[in-house]
Amino acid sequence: MASVVIDDHLLRDVLTGERPPDLGGIAPDGVATTGLWLFRLCSSLAEPIVTGKLSGPVAALSAETQARFRSQVAMLPPEIELLPLRDLSWLMAGLQHRHRREGRGMSAAMVEALAAAHQLTAGIAVSRQDVGPALRAAATADGIAFHVV
Repeated sequence: MASVVIDDHLLRDVLTGERPPDLGGIAPDGVATTGLWLFRLCSSLAEPIVTGKLSGPVAALSAETQARFRSQVAMLPPEIELLPLRDLSWLMAGLQHRHRREGRGMSAAMVEALAAAHQLTAGIAVSRQDVGPALRAAATADGIAFHVV
């Protein structure tokens, strides 16, 4: 079972080999990601001539490394856990409504990450480039470890 749910930036970094799979020791039991964070990563790569925060580091890789990376994104390695949305939807709905009532509105991607962390009894790790204050506040309120890497 994964010990940390990682965002799209960290997923990219793990798949390109820029970061170790244990994220420097905060994920000794492995990592998981969410369907929406995986979608955001795939979406950033869909148009090869456009480079942004997510796709820029991939565009800088050699053609061979890019091809290997794209195949890993298309078929996540088995050591990266991905919980199906159907297993998280009710939990997500409850978390979103509760946190919204408490002043912490979150996007669907953030709520999915929070629900995955609850389901896996895991922490959440996000890139410094993409820290969502509402997700951090919700994780803190729920007693979930939140790491900015």
